[in-house]
Amino acid sequence: MEIMEEGNMMDRVRILLQRDMAYYQAHQTVLQENLCPGVVGGLLDFPHYASFAAVKLVAWWEEEYVATFHCASGLLEHSSDDPMGQRESEDLDRGCGGIAVTKTSVPTEFVSLVADSSKQLLEHLHTLSQEALDHADLTVLTGTLGAAALIRNCLWCYNEKLKNKEQTQSKQTAMLSLQGSYRKYHEMAEALAERLLDLHCRLLSLYVLQDADCLHWEDPHPFFEGERGSFVIQMWWLYMQGTREDLWKTVPPKMAQRVLAGMLNESLTILTVRYTQAIPSSGRSLLLVTDVSNLLLCVRQILPSICSDASELIGRNLRNKVLRDVHAKCYELLVCLILRGSPLSALYKVFRRGLNEVAIFSPLDSSAPAPWLVLTSPHLFPVHQSTNSNLPDGSAIALELSLLVAQPQASWPLLLKVLTMRHYRVTCIILQHFMQHFWNVTIQPACHNVKDAKDTQEQKGEAKQCGGFLCGGRGNCSLGGNVSEQHLPPSVIISSLVYIVAVVGTQHDLAHVLVPVLEKNSDSWGCCLDRRQVWNQSRPPWLEAVISPLEPVLFPVVETLSVTFAGGCSLDQGIDVVMDCLIQLSDCLPSLVLRAAAVLEDAIPADIHPLANSVLLQLVVAALYSQLLATGGNTSATALAEALCSLDHSGQHNSKIDAFIHAAVECAQISSQDGNCVTMEASPYTAEILVSRLLLNAAGQRALKVMWQFMQHSWQWLLGQLGALEPGEVTPSTPPLVPTTASRPALTKLLHTMFHVGHRQFDQLLAGTWELDWYRLLQTPLSLTPERLWNQLSSRSEFHESSSGLLNEHDTAVVAMLSGLFQLIAATPLNQ
Repeated sequence: MEIMEEGNMMDRVRILLQRDMAYYQAHQTVLQENLCPGVVGGLLDFPHYASFAAVKLVAWWEEEYVATFHCASGLLEHSSDDPMGQRESEDLDRGCGGIAVTKTSVPTEFVSLVADSSKQLLEHLHTLSQEALDHADLTVLTGTLGAAALIRNCLWCYNEKLKNKEQTQSKQTAMLSLQGSYRKYHEMAEALAERLLDLHCRLLSLYVLQDADCLHWEDPHPFFEGERGSFVIQMWWLYMQGTREDLWKTVPPKMAQRVLAGMLNESLTILTVRYTQAIPSSGRSLLLVTDVSNLLLCVRQILPSICSDASELIGRNLRNKVLRDVHAKCYELLVCLILRGSPLSALYKVFRRGLNEVAIFSPLDSSAPAPWLVLTSPHLFPVHQSTNSNLPDGSAIALELSLLVAQPQASWPLLLKVLTMRHYRVTCIILQHFMQHFWNVTIQPACHNVKDAKDTQEQKGEAKQCGGFLCGGRGNCSLGGNVSEQHLPPSVIISSLVYIVAVVGTQHDLAHVLVPVLEKNSDSWGCCLDRRQVWNQSRPPWLEAVISPLEPVLFPVVETLSVTFAGGCSLDQGIDVVMDCLIQLSDCLPSLVLRAAAVLEDAIPADIHPLANSVLLQLVVAALYSQLLATGGNTSATALAEALCSLDHSGQHNSKIDAFIHAAVECAQISSQDGNCVTMEASPYTAEILVSRLLLNAAGQRALKVMWQFMQHSWQWLLGQLGALEPGEVTPSTPPLVPTTASRPALTKLLHTMFHVGHRQFDQLLAGTWELDWYRLLQTPLSLTPERLWNQLSSRSEFHESSSGLLNEHDTAVVAMLSGLFQLIAATPLNQ
């Protein structure tokens, strides 16, 4: 779409909206732009894409912001070679005749422009959303929703900037606010989400959940000759699965989760009322039981997508009203399944001695998982272990892992919890596999990788930008160190895992995770820590993960040396300067390096001799060696780097070496007194606190993104290693290749989704492949009352007077006994 980039901004906005409406009228769709995958979601809940008009308006706002405040807002980050970025930095606008005119503005004008232009766009979006609702056009509705979400977030960012400006420049920017505009867009985004939910619920209730043949309960003939369940549940499952994938790809993640939760809750209300109140004929009784069993299996697969932790999944600590309602309806469906599906022989065994000793009337165990969840996931909940705290490691981790991979966006605290729970079980499994199969893989120092990446981009003219709007061009969209890599190399996965454990774990945790893996897979693992390997720039990934945090700490040392060499100092003087700097910086050494050095020094083999018999000094000198080589072209720096390799040979610097080691040991002792003794399973907020340590630096962010990508693509392999796969599932021998770009695994084929619930086929109860222990189910504590139980029993076809002649002598006797028992109880004054 061609638009005017010059002239008065309000005129440009008016023309932009006219062109956008003309495009919609001509094509019946909205022209859209993708957002960078690195900014989608987050705390502000950015959309996946927005309309072209919204994207262009934000770009114009940023130009006005730069012209007003002479600095970027931080919302748009352009690379230095971006023409748009150069234009914004120069604050120039080409007027009539191509004459360069300095583009300036004042804060009041900026606020007025943003408020007025956002008001015009708001009216435009109202028109488009009404058109979408009139025609039930989900594509236009989600595009309009994305535009509203993008503008809402941008207005919030500008409003926060104005607050900061107001504090520093109170005279010029006093009383400037975009709060009113932000509130309108926030209300519009929420209203559009409600309309989207309402549209999906109407489609479900009016079309998907209606089938006259399936719902004809009085028909004496079995449905589909008794060979399958109803089409309604199958089509509902297919619609929910397809809608979830669409929501995950089109709607802001948090909003998509709320819409899916609302769809599940509303449709489950209809289905629960339908099946619990149905009075089927003898020919349709099996259909009801089959449908209820299929429905519970489907809800079990969908529920992790709308839960935030395992306690919500298993039915405990339900603060969310929607989740509380979903569990309540599944409870009703379970009661219906047990009382409608149990054979009369099982009912007779349970109730022949009366109601006093029947466990189904006992209160529910609040500490145990929801009974319907235990029924649908028997491989995760052993009979003798009822609470979540005493579940086997595989079951407890599988619950959290299923939640993690089902989320619409990365949940960093949950990811960290999965990696660390049950004594770092998942971390040990992943490390053991990659260290066993890729023991000889090496990695270059981080400072060399940055330099090589810059050289490659300069030679090839390639940018790191993904092309999406709001992309910062810093490589956040790609997880690979090289732009040409299509899959994550094993070295990146190993280094990311070790870095995460070193940052958030204690010294004991690091020793528990790293040392056994190293000793198990190689007898020569410690060779890289020998004094003769300081120069070696091809390091094991686990070692580079420990050394790389030293780079920012040693940067002042390199700067000091450059000044020293400019004055013409000798190598011995340079080494003295290095040691003096290291002694002064000993208090600044990262605690993870100190912990790792202590762990490695305790485990190092007897034939390995690091510099001055200190692993910490070896790590620091190796990191400094890499930094000096990365300066490039400086012969003095290279000579000093080579001299550092034999730092302890001459004995001239022993006193300073001892002083550095002594200072570092004192810091290490303080660092080892770590108070992180509370596990993330015991305290839910511990994960949020610890994950912030990783998110506050680029290396930690990249490590988390790598493991999030790995978990999404390899969770089936992990479940197999944990022994938590469903019966019949084949355990993958190796984890699949993981793409370097942020992406989800390929979807399963449509036919498989249509006829399977996860890996289980539809109608397993009907086919006999899912055999339920009805006697044990009837002894499950469900807090039932005799009245509620009789209400379900009396709806069975065996209790109808018209079908009494179809029963054999045994079943007739059971029906008579149960009818007399419950009718007698209902007739007592206490129950009237």
